[in-house]
Amino acid sequence: MPSSQEEPSANPPQALFGAALALLARRDYSCLELRRKLVGRFPDADFNALFEYLQIRNYQSDRRFAEVFVRARVQRGQGPLRIRRELQQRGITGELASSALEQVEVDWFEFAQEQLQRKYPAPISAMPLDQRAKERARRQRYLAYRGFPADVISWALNGQ
Repeated sequence: MPSSQEEPSANPPQALFGAALALLARRDYSCLELRRKLVGRFPDADFNALFEYLQIRNYQSDRRFAEVFVRARVQRGQGPLRIRRELQQRGITGELASSALEQVEVDWFEFAQEQLQRKYPAPISAMPLDQRAKERARRQRYLAYRGFPADVISWALNGQ
C-alpha cells in the first residue's frame, strides 16, 4: 500500500480523483472550494478535466451545492445579502446564486421579523422613551449583520 506521499506521483489523475471523491463523500463543495482544497497536494493537476469528469457523473454540482448551502444558511437565520456574499466567496455566480435563493421561497420580510422576535422578544414601544432610539439602532445593526436589505430591516422594525 503506497504511503500518502507516494500517492500523487504513482498515478496523478487517479490520486486526484480519489482525493476529490474523499472530500465530496463528506459534503458538497463548489468547484472553487474543491480546487482550493486540492491545489496544495496537486499543484500541477488538470482541475478542469477533473471537474468535467465529476460533473458528468453528478459527483459534483455547483447548482446542488448552492441549493444546499442556501437552505442551510436560511435555517441559521441569515438574510439574502449575506448568503449571496458567502456564495460568491465560494465561486458561485450571480445567476446561480439568484436561482438558489429563489428556490427556498422565503418571505424575507416575515423572516426578518421572526429573527428579530426570536432575538428581541420585547417590543421597542414597551421601552422607556430615552432608550428607544438606541434599541432600534441595535436591532437594525443585528438584522444588517444577518444580511437583510435596508427595506426589509425597516419593515421588520416597524412591525415591532
